[in-house]
Amino acid sequence: MCSDNKRFEIIFAEGAIKEYKKLDNSIVGIVNNAIDDLEFRADEVGKPLKGNLYGCKEKKLRNEGIRIIFKIVDDKVNILRIVYILAIEKRDRGNVFKIANKRNGNTRKFNKNNLNSWNIIVKKGRNKK
Repeated sequence: MCSDNKRFEIIFAEGAIKEYKKLDNSIVGIVNNAIDDLEFRADEVGKPLKGNLYGCKEKKLRNEGIRIIFKIVDDKVNILRIVYILAIEKRDRGNVFKIANKRNGNTRKFNKNNLNSWNIIVKKGRNKK
C-alpha cells in the first residue's frame, strides 16, 4: 500500500508500547504488519467490543496468540484519524481486556506529547528491543 493512502495515525498508550517491546522476536513482524494495516483500514478491521470497552475494537492474531485492542478517535484533521492502541497482550484469560479497560478510561488524557507514535517507532527500528 502506498503511504499516500494512509488514513489513520497510530499512537500507542504508554503501557502498550512496553507490551510491544516485550514481544518475542518470532512474532514482531506479524504484529508490525497488523499495526501497519491499521494505518490504512482501522475502521474496516477488528471486532467491535462491548461493555466497558464499547467503542474499542480487537484485532486477533490467532496463530500467534496475540490481541491488539485499539480505539479510533476523530482528530482535527478530517482525513487522518488517530488510532490509539490500548493493549497488546497474549490471549490469556481476558487479561488484555482488563488492561485495555483501565487504559480506555484515560483516552481523553492522551495527547501526542505523552504517547508513542508508530512513525517514531518505525524510525527507531521497530524490530529492535
